Amino acid sequence: MASAAALVGRIPHAVVIWLLASVLQQAVAMDKTIVILGASYAQSWGSPALPGYARVVNRGVGGDETAGMLARFPADVVALRPAAVLIWGHVNNITRSPPARLAEIKAATRGHYEEMLRQARTAGIEVILATEIPWTESGDFLDRLRGLIGRLRGKASYAVRVSREVRELNDFLRQLAAREHLRLLDFERGLARDDGTRRAEYAAADGSHISAAGYRALTDIATRELARRR
Repeated sequence: MASAAALVGRIPHAVVIWLLASVLQQAVAMDKTIVILGASYAQSWGSPALPGYARVVNRGVGGDETAGMLARFPADVVALRPAAVLIWGHVNNITRSPPARLAEIKAATRGHYEEMLRQARTAGIEVILATEIPWTESGDFLDRLRGLIGRLRGKASYAVRVSREVRELNDFLRQLAAREHLRLLDFERGLARDDGTRRAEYAAADGSHISAAGYRALTDIATRELARRR
């Protein structure tokens, strides 16, 4: 019977190198941590299994805005020394802003994202961005009726207006990811309808929070993108 060494000797060198690289990649992944930073959407996602990471730490805080995420960044991200951080969430910036200040708030939001990227890179942490999820109409009958009447009168509903502002910041994130060569999880495109609002099956009854089906879809999007070799 041939010895193990003799059998290995018959394997092409390219195959041996590929096997060793795969084993090394798996060993490195066993030590890798990713932090999810965001607001209530992120918080309710929990700690999904994400390819390439042995440990997922959730640092979502209900009601938070990007200013709060930036303030928490040193303690909730940098101090943990993770391999990567997934930054997700600016819907509260929109919903809590007076219409007269929206332009100012969106400009500040863009600055918050850029500063978090700067701090992460200084600490040697990979940044992964996620686009925000648009809103949909509440499941309440009266809210849907009001939305229908508004559309018939040529007026955009609150959910449509929120979604429009959310999508504008999402476009900024796509540009930032392309410019800085960052991974991007495009949650908006995965969960939105043709009109830019969220598909009903992915929304809780209030039209804002995410349904169980929505979180399954988010995990599928994240898994496909993170499993891709760069």
